[in-house]
Amino acid sequence: MDPLLLGVLFILFLCLLGLSWFAGTDAPYVATKMQLIKNVLKLAGVKKGSTFYELGSGDGRVVIAGALLGAKSYGIEQSWLRVWYSRFKAKKLKLKNAHFYHGDIFQRQYFPADIIYIYLLPGGIEKLEKKLKKELKKGAVVITQTYHFKFWKPYKSLGNFNLYKKV
Repeated sequence: MDPLLLGVLFILFLCLLGLSWFAGTDAPYVATKMQLIKNVLKLAGVKKGSTFYELGSGDGRVVIAGALLGAKSYGIEQSWLRVWYSRFKAKKLKLKNAHFYHGDIFQRQYFPADIIYIYLLPGGIEKLEKKLKKELKKGAVVITQTYHFKFWKPYKSLGNFNLYKKV
């Protein structure tokens, strides 16, 4: 095969990988500092015996932080590349309680969750606010970062994080 054609195909492949990493309409990939994540997860009550979800799990750092605190942790992500990367990181850390799934966060149900973490743009937050109000069990905690629910009153705040409790 022609080396030029192979080079062009390789560059196209790399472009597709890059697009997959940044795939998403409800949130761009923006990493959050680990110390902030640990602090807010502890404040929300993420611990052994709890069930924790991150909706739009990116590179998996929040889900892994929840798993390291002992929670059964689940990440839902629409980029296959980020799902594979997150699974790799969890496997490398030998975390059996960190799980990553590819899919649409608006098409799943979250009634088993004790705590949910969301860092999305306002449109995604608005859709999830209604959905979670219907689905979550009483006492479940939702953490939002930067963009927040309009109709729930936060019971705690930490920097740009709000914590809400389903009543």
